[in-house]
Amino acid sequence: MSFLPTAKSSRWYIWFPVYALLLWLLLILHRFVLLDKEFSALLLGRYAALALGVSIIVNGFGWLGARLVWLITTAGILIGLGLMIVYTYREMSGWEDLAGFLTFAMFTLGGFAAGLLTEGIYWLARRSRSA
Repeated sequence: MSFLPTAKSSRWYIWFPVYALLLWLLLILHRFVLLDKEFSALLLGRYAALALGVSIIVNGFGWLGARLVWLITTAGILIGLGLMIVYTYREMSGWEDLAGFLTFAMFTLGGFAAGLLTEGIYWLARRSRSA
């Protein structure tokens, strides 16, 4: 994980908006291009708020030094986005967008929980070695 900045580095302040922007672009790409839904400025703003919130939480943990949380949560987000795109092309009688978004949310939260668990185990292992 040498590509990630160190804990409390000022480079994290660049990662926050870039991460949010990429996530926002992927979400609107899915909604307005792949699903071919009508453009909505309100939904655009909601996706921006979601992307910014996720970015603040994930990169905030990275800023604090919990790099495993960042890595595993990002993996969960990418898997969730991939499955959301897969659901786009399934014939689900109009439920593709909801099923895809719920899958994205489930994998994002699951990745975050798995990252917290892994970081906790790693912290306990380090602490028991030093004691």
